[in-house]
Amino acid sequence: MTTRSSIQTAALALAVSGLFAAHATLAGPCAQGRAPEAFASQRIERMTERLDLTAEQQGVIRAILDEQQAESERQRAETRARVNAVLTPEQLARIDEQRDARVERHLDRLAGRLVLSTEQVAQVRTIMQAKGDDPEMARDEVREQIKAVLTEEQRSTFESMGAGAKRGGPGKPCGLDNARGPH
Repeated sequence: MTTRSSIQTAALALAVSGLFAAHATLAGPCAQGRAPEAFASQRIERMTERLDLTAEQQGVIRAILDEQQAESERQRAETRARVNAVLTPEQLARIDEQRDARVERHLDRLAGRLVLSTEQVAQVRTIMQAKGDDPEMARDEVREQIKAVLTEEQRSTFESMGAGAKRGGPGKPCGLDNARGPH
């Protein structure tokens, strides 16, 4: 690869990572890591409280937010494909290695919080790897598959950790207290 193409590839990668960082910043701390349907539900709930939305309005807004989410997912997939087309096979292999490392870190945290058995860890790893291989796989589908291998007690803990769980940065839990924006 020439120096010029290396610089162009690096610049493109930097631009793409900047776009993803900007999206995460604009989405706010409560949206990061949260299932899109939970974010939409919470947004509709806040709007209903503040604006006294009718059931019909809630349905229309839900459809708008669902459409926007589908479009965002389509754009992410298109961007991923365009970026991947520019990368070398070695760079694509490094991306796969990094993804696998993220899966393992996430799996380690999950195993620790839920006290998963060795067999459960293997099953959840398979599910997470399938998600990595198929970016189009819906997050809800992954969560349901994971819940299927958990005990009732683990499932309860898992659900409290996921969609709708309060999150945020240090000292900034998400929830209705943060609905007004950053402190």
